[in-house]
Amino acid sequence: MIQHTGKKQVSELFGSDNKITYHIPRYQREYIWSKWNWEALFDDLLESEGAHFLGSIICINTELDSSKPARLELVDGQQRMTTISILYLVLYKILKEELPDATDQDRQLSLMLLKNRIVVSNTDKLRLTPSYTSFNFDDYEWLVSEEIDKVRVARKPKFLGNRRLSKAFWYFHERLTEVDDQERRLFNYEAIEGFLEKVNEAILVKIDVATHADAFTLFETLNNRGVPLSAIDIIKNKLLGQLERIEPEGSLTRNFERWNAILENLTEEYNVQERFLRQFYNAFRQIPGIEVEKAPKALRSNLIRIYETLIDRDVHGTFDRLEEASGIYASHIKYEDGEQPEELVRALRNLENVTGADAYMLLLFVSKRFGISTEEKVKLVDLLCRYFIRRNVTDTPPTRDLTNYFMLMIAEADGMANYNYDRMREIILSHGKPASDDLFEEKLKGDLYMENVGATRYILSSLELAMSATRERYTNFYARNNTLFVWTVEHVLPQGENIPQHWVDMIAKGNKEEAERIRASWCHKLGNLTLTGYNSQLSNEALSKKQDKKGQDGKFIGFKNGLALNEPIKDVDRWTEGQIKDRTDTLVKKALEIFKL
Repeated sequence: MIQHTGKKQVSELFGSDNKITYHIPRYQREYIWSKWNWEALFDDLLESEGAHFLGSIICINTELDSSKPARLELVDGQQRMTTISILYLVLYKILKEELPDATDQDRQLSLMLLKNRIVVSNTDKLRLTPSYTSFNFDDYEWLVSEEIDKVRVARKPKFLGNRRLSKAFWYFHERLTEVDDQERRLFNYEAIEGFLEKVNEAILVKIDVATHADAFTLFETLNNRGVPLSAIDIIKNKLLGQLERIEPEGSLTRNFERWNAILENLTEEYNVQERFLRQFYNAFRQIPGIEVEKAPKALRSNLIRIYETLIDRDVHGTFDRLEEASGIYASHIKYEDGEQPEELVRALRNLENVTGADAYMLLLFVSKRFGISTEEKVKLVDLLCRYFIRRNVTDTPPTRDLTNYFMLMIAEADGMANYNYDRMREIILSHGKPASDDLFEEKLKGDLYMENVGATRYILSSLELAMSATRERYTNFYARNNTLFVWTVEHVLPQGENIPQHWVDMIAKGNKEEAERIRASWCHKLGNLTLTGYNSQLSNEALSKKQDKKGQDGKFIGFKNGLALNEPIKDVDRWTEGQIKDRTDTLVKKALEIFKL
């Protein structure tokens, strides 16, 4: 994994007598260090006695011609290396302007060597090339061009002074030209030379690796880096870098826009983006040219290696496939954005609410492989929702097996000449290994809320939608007001151990021990649960207050809120153990019908 590692002085990394260069991938994140970081670095160097440890950097040599000087990609360490380069530039500016004796050959030579740490000797090539993101490259190139004649820039970047590279430059300049109350310089020429020596002697651990996958695995274990790169960043840099090498100049911007469009399809959530990359491989690895040796399944641990291999093998084909697949994926996870039929939108909303992540892998495959109709997709999504709610309630099959089972489903479905729902259902039930009806019923009759709050909400909302199907309305029971659910799961008999006296009197004729037994045995059962307005704050209220509670707008938000679920409890004057049992049996029976496979 590691090709070489060693402690290096900064003067060696920015060696004036070599032609090694460092580049930060064009579209890696921008320079983000701020005054706090600059101050800490400056003070640490100033107060050190030399050989101050600055941390580590991780490099990959991207120069394919071994006869040419190394061109090192900074996979990790761009903040430190960019800041050091800016500090060198400031030191060069001050020492050049304030050289006490223009005929002092030793100091002239020292100044030339310092310049060669910023640009490669006898060239206009920058020793370090920053990211192009947020004008980092333009700003840096301009700052260098102002001090070194060989570097020429057509025009000054707009709003340069508002951005961090310029602010870093002038922060260090201000520190090194600071004066005391008597307007005397705190750093004379000799002091600045001494500070430069401390910069040169500072230590970085340089780690050379062969691949981006190796780099990612390595810096996962390092604690001294700044903002860590993600697997998505690494894969993006690899893909865009490969395309930049083989495509005409000017194509990089277009490819970057294509990549961003892929991410936009996948939402801004990193977990969704990474899940897509894993599911893409797992869904299509049987296609010739996609399977990677020793990678039977995409995992977080091997994701970068898989995509490095695919990009090296066929960068254009990989990019095209990802672009197409992300569009399909978007239609399933961003179902509200397009103009999809309402029936499909509701089905996909249910799939999101039931948290059946592996279902998206199967849907991606089926949609790409067969191009199924809206009606067929709704039937398939509904089946997957029923499968997952049963799985979530019973934990059968266990989470650790789900991806493997869905990959088996895909392999089997790939053998179909044409899509057939009945055959697809057989495959899902065969390879998905769902729990039996008896186990599902047993779990539904158990302490459902305590076992799985999310599944409870899904079951109650599904029951309500099924029971009110004849009414001309649809309610989204997962709608939110800011971060809070508009609808909340409510216990009829309060769930807290300190049962109010009016409830003790109702359910146990004043016997607190009996009331506690009933509460412990029945409060989390399906029959004691319903849906009410999120702001009702019913909690330990008396039954009558829970029934009649109204919101600020005068509408019922308690049990008289109009839901079919609440019909049996909205007008009762008592709530007993027997009533909870009967309602549990009724709702469980209905749930078994709704979620039948």
